[in-house]
Amino acid sequence: MLRFLLFASLIGISFQLFAQQPALPKKYQQEWNDIRAKAAIARHEEMIPRLEDLISNNRDFLPALKLLTESYMVTKRYDEALKIISSVEAKGQFSEKDWLAMKARAYADLKQYPEAIAATRQLSEWPGLGIGYQKVVLEQISKLEFTWKAIQNPVPFTPYSLGSEVNTEFFELYPHISPDGKELFFTRKERNEDLFVAEWKDSIWGNVKSLPINTNENEGAHTVSADGRFLFFTACNRSGGLGSCDIFYSMKAPEGWTKPAGIGAPINSTDWESQPCFTSNGMAMLFSSNRPNGFGGKDLYISYLDKNFKWQEPKSLGPEINTPGDEETPFLHADGRTLFFSSNGHPTVGGKDIYRSRLGDDGKWAKPVNLGYPINTEEDESGLYVLLDGKTAYLASDREGGFGKLDLYRFELNKEVQATPATYVKAIVRHATTKAPLRAEFRIASVDKDILFAEGYTSDLGELLVCMPTDQEFAMQVDRKGFVFHSENFKAGEGTLAEPFLLEIDLQPVTLPSSIVLKNVFFAFNSHALQSASYPELDRVVALLQQYPDLKAEISGHTDNVGANDYNLQLSQKRAESVVNYLFEKGIPKQRLVAKGYGSTQPIASNDNEAGKAENRRTELKLF
Repeated sequence: MLRFLLFASLIGISFQLFAQQPALPKKYQQEWNDIRAKAAIARHEEMIPRLEDLISNNRDFLPALKLLTESYMVTKRYDEALKIISSVEAKGQFSEKDWLAMKARAYADLKQYPEAIAATRQLSEWPGLGIGYQKVVLEQISKLEFTWKAIQNPVPFTPYSLGSEVNTEFFELYPHISPDGKELFFTRKERNEDLFVAEWKDSIWGNVKSLPINTNENEGAHTVSADGRFLFFTACNRSGGLGSCDIFYSMKAPEGWTKPAGIGAPINSTDWESQPCFTSNGMAMLFSSNRPNGFGGKDLYISYLDKNFKWQEPKSLGPEINTPGDEETPFLHADGRTLFFSSNGHPTVGGKDIYRSRLGDDGKWAKPVNLGYPINTEEDESGLYVLLDGKTAYLASDREGGFGKLDLYRFELNKEVQATPATYVKAIVRHATTKAPLRAEFRIASVDKDILFAEGYTSDLGELLVCMPTDQEFAMQVDRKGFVFHSENFKAGEGTLAEPFLLEIDLQPVTLPSSIVLKNVFFAFNSHALQSASYPELDRVVALLQQYPDLKAEISGHTDNVGANDYNLQLSQKRAESVVNYLFEKGIPKQRLVAKGYGSTQPIASNDNEAGKAENRRTELKLF
């Protein structure tokens, strides 16, 4: 904090002034010399009673008064320091700026901010401060004013401890919750940092277990993939690393967690890398590093996975986020746009504060917003985690009433800094006939702009889990060679954290006949004109027919039962023909394509409700 800078050079300055001390009675000279020797090795606790005794007989000996004041400051006896400062000031004995610096620091550490601001303003007016010192003092005034304003305008904050099963007398930090809310991963620091997992059961966190990857060294500052298959954490000075601290990973296999390995270059380097955040769509890693050519001490970076699932060269999050100070503990919410991080380079209430920034449509980060007091305090805050609902947050804090040094708490963010709510799709992919799980490729993209949101492969058990925001519409395709691809559509606002998308996807082998519903083919109301959002799905059909040139395809159109039967039949026929025309224009011969409209004659759901009607309004692909 800046206020410490004002005090950092005081003792060194004092020794220069001791050489100019006024006369001291000879019988006290040896004692004063001994005290000064103690001061040289910062033995403040030993000096204080001797200084007090010396001053009791030499009340105007200013060097001793100053050294006693400094000793009170170092030992955090600020009230006693202020008594001396006030007495010296009343006598008009402020002969140097250090008295004002101590006065400002004492009031600041006593959290008497109006008095601290006034004293710092006095200091700023001291003649001949020097440009560098003047800059520090003015920055300190701004910081104190920011802190005081934040305290006068507190944000709603009601923290709830995670309880005695999780919190102990030691340090608990870096909370990370699984998307389904059933597991809590956290770091506990006793002698070393180790990783633990707790289970949500009967409305409490319990059944805390140490992860088997823990060693006699430090493992901490972790992140877990949304599907729970990958654990990334920080370890320092370890075989397999490249620098002082590096990012390691372990995979969850049927037999347990694999032996950790370094994530390697280009994320790890010969410098310091820590506090990874693996994005919930599985496409990128954010982390903090002090690598060269940054903006300051520690900066935030992001590395993306390419199509071959290789890490790309990390990119700085830029000057909107990074400062000459330290930026740490990045957390990108599942909405893909809301970033939370800690920093001491932006205006802070205390040391490191937590901020929120939003990624704009132009790809730039907005000016970070301080989460406010009392979420941020005069101490350091970091390591925020926000659930999919965008408002429930977890934080490590040493607040009064806790179990130990740092405890984990849950609270609700105020509306101004909440993230967009998100949900998740959890699916198991199987063989349609044998029901055996299949390892398959999946792709999720926004419907409006076909911007890739997530891609990857299911596990060997055919499982996938991807988080996504609820304010967008997404298209998903699941594909495996030798099978007909499967499509899904997730409409904006449909899924919630309480009701995620839980799917069982049966892939049909390319045998005859076989059919699927093309869930991402769209037409305007009462129109047969294809919407551009349909093109990615139809391009998949083109690729499938090109892969199997002997296959023929029937494109069938279907409607609900609203309107006249003849009209529905005509509309469905025209829509099927529109799809066939697109496929033909993409190179599929017309003799391989059939367009057929069935109107409302082949419903697959009830027409008695809107959900059923929406299912019945569909386009199907049948291979023969």
